[in-house]
Amino acid sequence: MPPAKSFFKNLLYSFIVLILLLGILFLSRSFIEKVVSNPLDYFKSPLSATDIYFSAVFIALIVIAVLFSYIVYLLLGYKTRFDLEIWSATKDTALSKEQFKKLYESAPVPYILLDKEATIHNPNKAALRFFGVLPEEIEGKNIFSYIAGEDRGPAEKMFQYYKSSMPINRKEMDMVTKSGEVRSVQLSIFEMKNPGSFSTTGLAMIFDITEQKMLDKAKTEFVSLASHQLRTPLATTKWLTEMLVSGDIGELSPKQSEYLDKLHTANEDMVDLVDVLLNVSRIEMGSLSVDLKPTNVEELTESILNELAFLVDKKKIQVKKEYNGLLKDIKSDPKLLRIVIQNLVSNALKYTPIGGTVTISFEERGNEKRIKVSDTGFGIPKSQQSKIFTKLFRADNVRQLTDSQGTGLGLYLVKSVVASIGGSINFVSEENKGSTFTITL
Repeated sequence: MPPAKSFFKNLLYSFIVLILLLGILFLSRSFIEKVVSNPLDYFKSPLSATDIYFSAVFIALIVIAVLFSYIVYLLLGYKTRFDLEIWSATKDTALSKEQFKKLYESAPVPYILLDKEATIHNPNKAALRFFGVLPEEIEGKNIFSYIAGEDRGPAEKMFQYYKSSMPINRKEMDMVTKSGEVRSVQLSIFEMKNPGSFSTTGLAMIFDITEQKMLDKAKTEFVSLASHQLRTPLATTKWLTEMLVSGDIGELSPKQSEYLDKLHTANEDMVDLVDVLLNVSRIEMGSLSVDLKPTNVEELTESILNELAFLVDKKKIQVKKEYNGLLKDIKSDPKLLRIVIQNLVSNALKYTPIGGTVTISFEERGNEKRIKVSDTGFGIPKSQQSKIFTKLFRADNVRQLTDSQGTGLGLYLVKSVVASIGGSINFVSEENKGSTFTITL
């Protein structure tokens, strides 16, 4: 009830109480007149028991009437304030609900309400535009039925996540619209508890990243094309410099040999960079082929150490090998595993100071095979460890090293390659004490 109506209602109640009080006084007027006109009869002469009784009753009635009026006043005042607060809260709630509804309907991001079976209810306008449908065409359908692809495995997996109340946060997938267009999205679904009820509602948010994906694909294709074009002249330069350095076409002066050595080193760095860019582009385009076959990891590691022997000798680093006679015959892709081990060992050597130690160890625990590469190098700052496998990241403590040339792509490539051959990678690191990277196959 609005406060104005409550006020008039309480005023009416107060008026009724006042009439009742006045009525009591009116009915008692004859007794009051006797007391006023002949007070000596009541206060000087002895009073009869009847007079005392009626006097006490009269006074009690007056007191009760006054107390009752005061109590009614307090109750009505409290009720008015209570009604006012309830009315104000109800009005604010209704206004907030209306504002939320308008925001929900007009939001540029597709929002969809789901029941416990992931059935679509009340999609907002952006969701209707995204799927290109009318409300009646999408209402009542399962949201996971819009996941693209003939394989229903991912859709079933997401549905089980939802039914078990597990939040789905920015999961990348492809969804198909009414016209058959496949769009890349990040899907988030969160559970909402209904106040005063045991029922729950899911809120789905769809972030369309199709254009971003297309742009990333175009950039990746450009990098791949550029890397392929660079590879041929770099290979030619490498071949020619190796011929000159070897002296096959004539002796060189010491100065010429020095310059050719620098040219050869720079060319090797460029070849390595192009190879990394090519591998990254293959991974991002999904064209990296995996060929699993029997692989001797010990032989693979030894060949990598032979290639990096010049860096080991230059920095006087002690390399400890703890092969333990293991991993001589595992099923993996030797070319891809070589990329992983080469990157980890190379990083360990580059980021370990002169005279430090690098340890390579193999372990087998049940069906798990592990390759560990440890160093006594600069380590990774704790505040930056969450970014270590991201693209183009280099820690601050090694970025300023004058003799450290890195692209920030190596560990990103390692993590992607390890995942493609069915493994995982983790690390522990402490700044100024070193790092240990563990590959589990």
